[in-house]
Parts: sequence; C-alpha cells; structure tokens
Amino acid sequence: MKLRSKLLLLVLPLVITPIIVVALVTGFIANQKAYLGITQTSKDDLQHMADFTIDLLRSYDKQYQDYRQEISGNLENELASQAFAALKAKIKNKRVGKTGYIYCIDRSGTLKIHPEAEGRNIIDAKDSDGNPFIREMVENKSGWIRYPWENVGDQKPRMKIVRYEYFPTWDWIVAVGSYEDEFYKEANAIKSHIFLSTLVLIGVVGFLATLFVFYASTVATNPITHMIETIRKVKRGDMQARMEVVGSDELAEMATAFNHMTDIIQRNQEMESTLAQQGKMASLGVLSSGVAHEINNPLGVILGYAAYLEGKLSPDDPHYKYIHEIKRESKRCKKIVQDLLSYARTPRPTLEMTDLNELLTEIVEFAANHTDMRGVTIKPEFEANLPRVLLDGDQLRQVAINLILNAGGAMPEGGTLQIRTEAGPERTVKISFQDTGCGIPRESLEKIFEPFYTTKARGTGLGLAITRQIVEMHHGDITIESEAGKGTTVTVILPIDHEELA
Repeated sequence: MKLRSKLLLLVLPLVITPIIVVALVTGFIANQKAYLGITQTSKDDLQHMADFTIDLLRSYDKQYQDYRQEISGNLENELASQAFAALKAKIKNKRVGKTGYIYCIDRSGTLKIHPEAEGRNIIDAKDSDGNPFIREMVENKSGWIRYPWENVGDQKPRMKIVRYEYFPTWDWIVAVGSYEDEFYKEANAIKSHIFLSTLVLIGVVGFLATLFVFYASTVATNPITHMIETIRKVKRGDMQARMEVVGSDELAEMATAFNHMTDIIQRNQEMESTLAQQGKMASLGVLSSGVAHEINNPLGVILGYAAYLEGKLSPDDPHYKYIHEIKRESKRCKKIVQDLLSYARTPRPTLEMTDLNELLTEIVEFAANHTDMRGVTIKPEFEANLPRVLLDGDQLRQVAINLILNAGGAMPEGGTLQIRTEAGPERTVKISFQDTGCGIPRESLEKIFEPFYTTKARGTGLGLAITRQIVEMHHGDITIESEAGKGTTVTVILPIDHEELA
C-alpha cells in the first residue's frame, strides 16, 4: 500500500469521526429541543383554549346578569337561550389541532357542551386501560391528564392529553383535549428534517474533508515520491540524478544528505575508474616495452627490404604492387607500435608560459595543408587579450593536431571547422573544436576515450586516449558533445598557472 493511501486511511477517520459525532450530537440536541418546544407550545395552546373558554363563560354569565336586571319574564328566558346557544356554537366550533375539541361537564359528569354527546352523563367513562379519567377530572377540578383512547375505526388506542379548568360560577369543568400524535406531528416532521439535514451535512463535510485530506496527503507525499524516483535513478546508475531541496524541514535535510552521499559515491566511482585506467596504462606500459623490443626491430628490417625491392622493380612489374603493399602495411604496423609507446610513455609536460592564440595559429596553418583537410574550411575565432597559459607547447600541439585531423576525417565531403578560444571561469581558458561532420553515435560517446576503441576503418584507437592523457597531465578537462548527422564539438579546458596545477 502506498504512503498516500496509508495517510488517507489514518487521517481521514480522525477528521471525519469528530464531524460525525458533533453532527449527531447537534442533531439529537436540536431534535430534543424541537420536541420540548413543540410540546410546550401545544400545552400552552391547550391552556389558552381553556382560559379562552372560561373567559367566554364568564362573559356570558355577566351578560346574562345584566339581562336579568333590565328584562324580566319570557323575554329574558328567550334572550338567554339565544345567547347561550350562540355561546355553545362558538365553543363547539373551536378546534384544537386536527381532531381536538372543547367540552364542558358539570360536577355530576353530565356533558353540558360537547360537539356530539351533549347531555350525556359520562361520569363512569373509562379509558382503554380501564381508568375512570372523568371521575379524576371531577375530583381534581383543574389540572392535566393523559390517557389512552380508542375511537371507532382506530386500530389501536392513541394517547390523549387534556387540560381542564374549573369554572366555579356554574360549577363546571372546562376541558380542552387533543391527541398527542397530532401536535407531535410537527415535531416528527422537524425530526425528519433534522435527520436528513444531519446526513447531508455529514456527507458534504465528509466529502470536503476527504478532498482536503487527499490534497494534504498529496502535498506531503509528493516530495517523498520524488525522492523515491531519484533513488531508483541512482540505483539504475544515473549518478547525475539529484533530489530537489525545498525548505528546511526533515525532508529537505534528508534530500541534502542523500545528494551529498550521491556526490561521494560519484567521486568514488570516478576514482575507481581513474585507478582502473591507471592500471590499464601500467599494464599497457609493460606490454608496450616488450612489443617495442620484440616487434619494432623486425618491422624495421621488413620495411627496409621492402623499400629496397621496391626501388629495384619497375612499376610495371607484376610483383611491384605486392612489394608496395608490404611496405605500406609495415609502415602502418610501425605507426601502431609508435602510438602504443606514446600512450604508455607520455612524458611529464615541460611547462612554460605560452601564448595560446599564437600556438594555435601555427597549428592551423600546418593542418590546413594536410591531405585529410581537403574541402574543409577552418575558421579560427581567438579571443583577444587571452591570458598566457602555463603548458607544454609540443604536447598541446599534438592534442590540437589530433583533434583537427579527427574533425577533417569526419568531413570527407568537406565542411567547416570552427576553432574558438575564450577565457573560462576560475582562471581557466577554453578551446573548442566544432565541426559540421557526420557526428558520433550516442552509444559511442561513453567509449570514445578508451584505448583501442575507434569508429574508423583503419584507426588505432589511441589518438583520443593520448589526447585525454595529455590534457589530464595538464590538470585540464576534455569533453565531447555530438549528434549524429549534425557534427561534433570537442572542448578542452586548461588552468592558467601553477596554482591551478597544485
């Protein structure tokens, strides 16, 4: 499992769990508050309806007393009956919720005002549990009562809550009742709304939290991913790969330490390569000495007799071409032996302050007349006021001629060779040889300086090896950049004075 997934699995529950807990607790508290609020409001409504009915009865009683003082006889009874009928109609028409209503009973349990059973005595009425709730109301006169009641058509009893008040003037009990599920209906609706809102809130906040955690994990793991990719590159052998150092945290410190470690490994590899090269050179020196003694003298004899016979024969003689070929190949063998000795026994440079531009001008004039440079235009671009350089003029002449002739060999159909000098950084000078030849394949660039490696049909493979050896003995550096079909640029960097050679 990747680190990013582990961070998500670890951090996401820590973020989402408190959100869910807070949302659920908040929803529960809101739901309870809603129930309590609606219950209290409903009870207040029942209380207000009871007080309203008492006020109506009290108002009617006062109005009736006024009629008695002003009017007498049948007219009084008729007006009282009309007023009372209007009072009853007003009370009957008052509804509490959907099915709740107001009714009045006297102390004997007779219904004085009721929407359906007016005049009936219900003193012995019992609820669904068998409790005589009417007697309890008559005895207590005022208060609250809850009881289960099952009407015709109901599948099961429903809880009913009643607020009743005593009207002493007429010795009546005024009752206002309603089913609890009716005024809890709004509370249940609010409960559902709160529940859905809580789920939506948890979903939205959880989604946003997931996005934020994913983003945070991405930001946190990207540097680590980059580090792992860099480590894999180094493991595959790319010693130029480096970790990006950003900030000053632990990851930056680890990246800096890794880069330092990679630098050390790269230097060690270069040292190993140098030691291996020196070992090759030492072995080659021993071999070259033996070869020089064992081969050089016989080659000289063969070459001498071949030259003698060539001088005795006419060019028209059928044996002349064989003698000429023996002479030519003997010269080639002698050249190989001589290059081998030059590579194995390159003397330490004799250093003196030299005008590099002047030395290269002489070399260019000499090389321009060489047969390998036919069709090649040499363009020198030497920086004016170039500082004099501490070097061995003969050895540098060998380097320059070798590089110029190599460039000419890469342009058999002709081309341009640009030779440039300029001051480099940290008290160095830079010489570049840029041709428009066939270029060097990418797979050959890494081997181009190895002894005996050559891309030429008749080359010895020691020219560039000797060139690099001379440059390194001057404490310089040589690099090659090339692209097949477009040309090659060889750059030689040399220090100016003794301090750079120390």
